[in-house]
Amino acid sequence: MALDTGSCIYLQQEISSTRTDLLPGRVLWTRGDLVTTEIDVVAFPYAGKRVVILYEEGRRFVAQEAVVQGIIDCEAEDERCFEETSHIDLDEESRPVSVVLERIGDPALAESRECYRVRTAVLNVTVDFGSCPECELVDISRTGFAVLSDESVEEDSLVEAALPNGESFVHGHVRIQSARQLRNGRYRYGVVVVGRGMQNACASLSTELQRQMLRRTVCVRSS
Repeated sequence: MALDTGSCIYLQQEISSTRTDLLPGRVLWTRGDLVTTEIDVVAFPYAGKRVVILYEEGRRFVAQEAVVQGIIDCEAEDERCFEETSHIDLDEESRPVSVVLERIGDPALAESRECYRVRTAVLNVTVDFGSCPECELVDISRTGFAVLSDESVEEDSLVEAALPNGESFVHGHVRIQSARQLRNGRYRYGVVVVGRGMQNACASLSTELQRQMLRRTVCVRSS
């Protein structure tokens, strides 16, 4: 999938070690190096900045630098159908606007970069974590992930985990980098995977879920 009208993309602020979230968007039109995309204005902090566009080109997940040229301060579309809003994972509170980007240089293969982290809650992926099976996977990168669990675990602890790998699971260990208790009593953990087997499994799962998010479509239920 190239950058055509309707394509799903992600934006990331110019790569740093402190920001790993990807912001979903949908291409409205392209003209040469200019791309206008529909982005949630509430979550868009990049005005005037360099960003990285991530998208699927053929069977490759690629990244390309761009500069934010302007934000059109009006809703991109007055009425958008359910399928379109589902493509870019917006909720009912969102107010999408048109953001004009100018691409710089050529796209480069992004799947080997470790810093991209994709929110995955909408994909309903679960992992085994500690003594709790089927814990909700919140987001993932090539080197770690965030997970929700009912179990209390201290930071910097080593915990057994299992990641889905096709029809089976890869078992190994993760190290707790952050822990936060939520209002509902559950815990949100950010972890880094330990060992070559888990590293390979995490990288493979991250790439597959990135592709699923970019290709995500929702079928409208028949009336």
